[in-house]
Amino acid sequence: MHIQQDPIINNWYTNLTGQLFKVRLVSYSTAGVGSLVVEYIDGTKQIISREEWNCLKLMKHRANKQKESKKTEEIVY
Repeated sequence: MHIQQDPIINNWYTNLTGQLFKVRLVSYSTAGVGSLVVEYIDGTKQIISREEWNCLKLMKHRANKQKESKKTEEIVY
């Protein structure tokens, strides 16, 4: 299931075609998020607007959750 994702810097996302990319930069204006820089797994970067971001059907890449749970496990004794 795809839900609207807020762009979070350094989080990985996948789209419907399976492309994996990371949010590298988010620019803000008085109206909120203005544009974003995303970096694909092959290293190419692209600037997209908030409107384009909203049209993407994204899922957070699962590696983020696994990494977070590992950190939690390491801290808990």
